[in-house]
Amino acid sequence: MKRHYLDFLLMLQLLTRIPVNKKLPCEKDNFKNGANFFVIIGFLIGLSQYTLFIFLEKIIHVSFAVLSMIIFDVVITGAMHIDGFGDTCDGFFAFKGKDKIMEIMKDSRIGTFACIGIALNLLIKYEGYLILAGSTKIMTIPIIHMISRFSVILLSCIGKPAKKEGSGNLFINTVTLKEVLVNALIALAIGFLVGYWLETIILMLSAVVITLLFNFLCNSKINGVTGDCLGANNELVTLFSIIILSALLGLNS
Repeated sequence: MKRHYLDFLLMLQLLTRIPVNKKLPCEKDNFKNGANFFVIIGFLIGLSQYTLFIFLEKIIHVSFAVLSMIIFDVVITGAMHIDGFGDTCDGFFAFKGKDKIMEIMKDSRIGTFACIGIALNLLIKYEGYLILAGSTKIMTIPIIHMISRFSVILLSCIGKPAKKEGSGNLFINTVTLKEVLVNALIALAIGFLVGYWLETIILMLSAVVITLLFNFLCNSKINGVTGDCLGANNELVTLFSIIILSALLGLNS
């Protein structure tokens, strides 16, 4: 039990900027076992975001409450997934060979495609959350974060490392089908408990499709997956989840 607790803290420290202030074991097995907690941490991040929105919408305009919610997400995660999304946009839209793409993705300087990608990312989130804010679907924010983290585990399982070394290799080809199933079952259980089981199933199925397609794209571009690709996939699933929920809201209105 203590091992699971420490591995949970390790993942909390990795996926957020919450100061754990505890010396934690960082072996590969710890990351593999900690992968089982991805959807739980995603749900907690989303729940914190939703709680902030509920508090702020009572005292400021809803548009500013949504904006604050997005800023909170960036701060609490250290923008790690958005950073990977930006790097992937720079690399993949350069239309170069594998080595050049990898070089671009490792470059700490932000390029044109990263700027455009991140701007569109934040704009879609803002507009999407604003649409959801007018209904009870805003309560699905924790589900969105949960499913996006599930997709990271799925890509880590089906993807192959594009390079020999890298932070992403702590999960890529280390995570197995077992961790994928554990995360899926936890996500479905949480979705059922909070009363959004149908939305959870729809978003999970869409996440599987998006992840499979993105894995194919990564293989065609760089013959594998990197840590940046994991972050990019997280963002893609988040964006499509928001769009899907907004579309469902429109169909039901």
